[in-house]
Amino acid sequence: MAIQANNYNEKQKIDKNIKNIYTRIDTDIKNNIKTANELISEYKDIEYLYRKVLNDSATAKDIGQGLENLATGFIFYEFDKTGIQQLKNLNLEDSSAINIIRIYDRASLNIKASTQIVETNVSRNLLFWSDNYPWFKEYVKYKINNEAVDYFVNSKDYKNKVAYFYLCIYQSYLPELEKFTSELKVWQHNNKNNLN
Repeated sequence: MAIQANNYNEKQKIDKNIKNIYTRIDTDIKNNIKTANELISEYKDIEYLYRKVLNDSATAKDIGQGLENLATGFIFYEFDKTGIQQLKNLNLEDSSAINIIRIYDRASLNIKASTQIVETNVSRNLLFWSDNYPWFKEYVKYKINNEAVDYFVNSKDYKNKVAYFYLCIYQSYLPELEKFTSELKVWQHNNKNNLN
């Protein structure tokens, strides 16, 4: 009887712990979706500037609106994996746990890969400017002289850098974030019982 009671109490503790972890995962998912949506929205708000550059319609009036940062500005996405890490530590074999861990692991790899490409590109662009353009020193102090304006509005070099950045952000990075949030929502919907 005592052994049965101990086993029952132990099972109750484990079940409560699992429940708490799923509650944490639910909170993480809500926060991660919110953060991703905010980031996606910020990029959607400035996409018109990328399109202006791609369509050769950017003007000096776009300086100060973000035109000068299109090949160097990057919003890094960090998502909370606290609940997932706790779940991993339990080594559960059920499909809900396996699926959500796979979603996070896949997103970690894909988003990290996109992020590394963009970060490398940002560093390369800044280094190129610092080595080749006298206006760079003022640029880092948010002062844009006429030479820099001409570069950001008319330079084929800048247009190519922006085009590459556009590909990295809008055709790789953001789609990965959208896929991640979509998979989180589907998992959340399919696992309402675990989360309540």
